[in-house]
Amino acid sequence: MKKIIFAIVTVIVFSSCVSTKRYNNLLTTYNDTTERLNTSQIQLAETSHELSSVKKDLNDKEKELSQLFAETERLKRENALNQKEIEELNKQLTSSNSKINEVLNDKSKHLSELSNSLNAKEQELGQKERNLDSLQREMQASREQIKKMKAQLDASDKKLAEIHSKLKKALLGFTDKGLTIENKNGKVYVSMDEKLLFSSGSWEVSAEGEKALAEIAVVLSNNQDVDIMVEGHTDNVPLKGKNQIKDNWDLSVMRATSITKILLNGTGISPKRIIPCGRSEYMPVADNKTEEHRAKNRRTEIILSPKVSELIDILK
Repeated sequence: MKKIIFAIVTVIVFSSCVSTKRYNNLLTTYNDTTERLNTSQIQLAETSHELSSVKKDLNDKEKELSQLFAETERLKRENALNQKEIEELNKQLTSSNSKINEVLNDKSKHLSELSNSLNAKEQELGQKERNLDSLQREMQASREQIKKMKAQLDASDKKLAEIHSKLKKALLGFTDKGLTIENKNGKVYVSMDEKLLFSSGSWEVSAEGEKALAEIAVVLSNNQDVDIMVEGHTDNVPLKGKNQIKDNWDLSVMRATSITKILLNGTGISPKRIIPCGRSEYMPVADNKTEEHRAKNRRTEIILSPKVSELIDILK
């Protein structure tokens, strides 16, 4: 290139027959131009190099951009799938929340019922505790009553034992004449056979019977705190009576009344303490199949028992 420019300048100089000064100016211009051309070529080379580098970077960026586009598309697809999954999860979550709310509501209702039941139980327990306190006080009072009753019964048992002992001593001479004494069911039973007291079918007490009753009356008059019951008993043989005695009922009642009158006659025994009654044939001690058994059933019993008025007062 420089050679071409130099040749052109030379031709121009010599053809034009220019002056040296002009030539020098042209040469200087040429040199400047050549220098600028060289500089431009260097810059062009550098620019070409930079352009190549930029093209390379641009290609790299295009590749990266292409990859980014591909990645973006992949992410979009994944995002779409994820969005569907999220929507499905949201549906499941909504359903789960609904079920959880139902369960919570049921639990809350059940808890409320339990709380109400607990309150009712606490109130019931409080009432039972108050009732228990009342029952304990009543029980304590009952213990005191039982203690008093036991003391009274013990005293009565002791009194009856003493009376039993005194009667045995007083009636010792009559034990072989159909008279027996025994303790039974907390009472003293003095049982006298018909042969000691009456003739057959009669209610008039014999002299021997009056002696036995007199001994009994002495013991009873000295012990005022026992009640007396006189029971008349017969066998089951029908009685063909007349006048005021028509059957075994009448006979048993009349015999009990006769004995009662003798016990009360001048002995100081209060009539309020004694009860005469007839049992007829309906409380036998034997089966009435033999004469011996029927004789056992024809009897009069004087039953001594403790007064219950004090026990009734304790119970009240």
